[in-house]
Amino acid sequence: MHAEMTTALFVGSPYIVLTLDRQGAIVDANPSALRLLGEQICARAWIDLLDLFSQEKGRLLLANSWRDGSASDWEVDHVKPDGELMLVSYTTFQLGTDSLLALIGQDQSEKLQLTSQLAAVNQRLEGAYLALEKTHAELKHTQAQLVQSEKMRALGQMVAGVAHEINNPAAFVSSNLAHLATVLPDLQAVFAAYQPLRMVADVATREAIAAAESAADLEFLWADLPQLVQESQDGVTRIRDIVLSLRNFSRLDESAQKDADINEGLRSTLRIVRPLCQNRIEIKEAYGDLPVIWCHPGQLNQVFLNVLINAVQAIPDSGTIWVSTALQADQVVVCLRDSGEGMDAQTLARLGEPFFTTKPVGAGTGLGLAISFGIMERHRGRLRYESQPGQGTTVFIEIPAQRRQSV
Repeated sequence: MHAEMTTALFVGSPYIVLTLDRQGAIVDANPSALRLLGEQICARAWIDLLDLFSQEKGRLLLANSWRDGSASDWEVDHVKPDGELMLVSYTTFQLGTDSLLALIGQDQSEKLQLTSQLAAVNQRLEGAYLALEKTHAELKHTQAQLVQSEKMRALGQMVAGVAHEINNPAAFVSSNLAHLATVLPDLQAVFAAYQPLRMVADVATREAIAAAESAADLEFLWADLPQLVQESQDGVTRIRDIVLSLRNFSRLDESAQKDADINEGLRSTLRIVRPLCQNRIEIKEAYGDLPVIWCHPGQLNQVFLNVLINAVQAIPDSGTIWVSTALQADQVVVCLRDSGEGMDAQTLARLGEPFFTTKPVGAGTGLGLAISFGIMERHRGRLRYESQPGQGTTVFIEIPAQRRQSV
């Protein structure tokens, strides 16, 4: 019964079962071995059935098996009768005292195929993951742009409203001051015409007039009044310039591209930034001769504002900001340089990342420069930084000097 079971296992096993003599020749082979390795393998050297690159490994397998009595999970490549390679994993053991070595092998072809398929699927998954990461980063960037765009839109509406409200009373004051400046000589002439009446007035009246003139410091008042009117007119003019700058900066009616003067946009933005300097920062301006260019003026003003505010905040005490423009080849170059704290290489490398900021929590969102880089990209321009710690920062805003194409 035991012998019959052994024979049944040998014949019916799906694995390759071989017995080898001391010389490595095949003494017996089960049907699975004959099917996979060839019908005429008995009496042949087992080594000869291996691929050339696996034969040395096969010799080591046999040597170790004879020396140690067994070996486990050695993988070698067989050459099948049709010439195809087949990877087989062998486990060996000696058979009693008959000087025979048993080899039990398992075809790994299906396993290799599954491994290859798994590798291909894994590679596709990695590609999909990288694409998903890229899409996620783009979505975050787009979200940051939308958030900042909405904030700027709301700010623009508020600024335009405030400018309109300031402009109306400023217009009244300007008109009244202009009228006062016009009639002031007439008032002085009328007053001068009244002077002879003082000669015919009684003593009490003359004394009352003299006391009133002295209390009012009339002589100084007549001399100073024209200057007061002129200074007031200058002040109203400055208010109107600031209002105009606010309106130019918001530019709610300029969502589309148009011809624009970069110098004027920069001047308007600087009028808004100057109050932030609080007399501690000097702004020096040098404007080159620039052509009008085809662009989104409001968006470029936003870039100027973001960069200038960063420059102001980078100067802790007192300092200077230099602003210049120039036409270089086919590029309009706006150069903004500050005498602030500067930045190291690690910080420079991260500029433009959404939500990255060097400011304390609550002092910055990290969106301003991300939006600015996006605006420059849409204008086919470039925002370039040069900086070193303790040596300030220079920003180059390079905009193609393109004109509107004729239809």
